[in-house]
Amino acid sequence: MVQGQFTGYGGGFNSPVITPGIQNGQWNLAYWVVPVPLPFGETVLQATDREISLLKARMNDVYAVTRQNMARLMFTNNSANPLFPNSFQDAFDNGTNFPTYGGISRNAAGNSAFQGQYINLNSGTFSLGTVGFTRSSMATLLAKVTDTAGGEAPTYVVMSPGDYATLNKDFIGNEQQVVYPGQTGSYNMDSGARSSFPNLTVSGIPIFADHFCPQGNVFGVNVKYTAFYMSEDAAFDFSGFYSLVPLGQIGQQGVVVCGYDIVSAKSSSGFWGYNLSSASAAF
Repeated sequence: MVQGQFTGYGGGFNSPVITPGIQNGQWNLAYWVVPVPLPFGETVLQATDREISLLKARMNDVYAVTRQNMARLMFTNNSANPLFPNSFQDAFDNGTNFPTYGGISRNAAGNSAFQGQYINLNSGTFSLGTVGFTRSSMATLLAKVTDTAGGEAPTYVVMSPGDYATLNKDFIGNEQQVVYPGQTGSYNMDSGARSSFPNLTVSGIPIFADHFCPQGNVFGVNVKYTAFYMSEDAAFDFSGFYSLVPLGQIGQQGVVVCGYDIVSAKSSSGFWGYNLSSASAAF
């Protein structure tokens, strides 16, 4: 959007030129709704004749259903349904599967920032289809991704539990239990021994396992440019219960509404690695 220049002892410089360095990316909010019924019979019974409030159980399940649906759609191709949110797949694709993102053509000249890093993990530098990730191969991938992103490393990496377990095997062999002086072992009744890790760190970048991430796919996200955007006007808002009497029924009904989307303003800052088919045999 601006241009720099060197100046001499006199301090002169050229007048600035207006450079159109911004494009408008546009993403549609996905509105997720969960209707909550409260029939007439339940209203009467729950007033006195109950052990556990069925209404509380339903409201708790609203959270569970919503969380699971959001987590699943975060890693899938949702382009076939315009009502669905965007995902990590189209956020970090390079134009192969999603040539347009946020209304911007990835293949047009000057739009390299919207071309994500779509990496085949079983060809070229990364032949990981049979051996899976090791610390060395993961460090190589992260170095490549960081360099391609202009020197900015991903904030975190996420993969399936099976692929995570394969990488974790390369860490467990070097894990140590420290024996402190005065103790008979490396742990006592108050401190359990740790085996394996809740997350792995390679090149200073945490790597997590996610149940909803499809096997064979790995995603790296830089949260400076990628966010889970949620509307302030539809952030898990509950309508309250309304009577169904106008519809000829004694009862009530409410609905929970959430408007959100996954948006990346710089697709090149992250990556989508695919074709990793070496999950742990346990899976």
